[in-house]
Amino acid sequence: MLYVQNAYIDRTQNAFLGESDVYETHFDDNERGDLFRASQREYGRCVGTAYVDRDEEAQRIGWVFVKREAFEDSPSETYLREVWVTVHEQPETRTREYHYA
Repeated sequence: MLYVQNAYIDRTQNAFLGESDVYETHFDDNERGDLFRASQREYGRCVGTAYVDRDEEAQRIGWVFVKREAFEDSPSETYLREVWVTVHEQPETRTREYHYA
């Protein structure tokens, strides 16, 4: 299965709105195109690709979508929401280190 993480940005005010944890989708690795199309239906048109630098080479890790959305508390007002969808092969790995006195 593929995992994704979403970061939300209000482009109208250039404000970071938050991000999701990495979560499991119902798409397999060979269904990245289906994941892209599902993301596009939910988050709007694709305006770019997300990259990360790896060993002096850029690796494509997701997409950037944009869509006009209404505010939850004021539906008559809208803003331009940008969503960065990054694709992961597995959930993040967390380590814990204790520093006892």
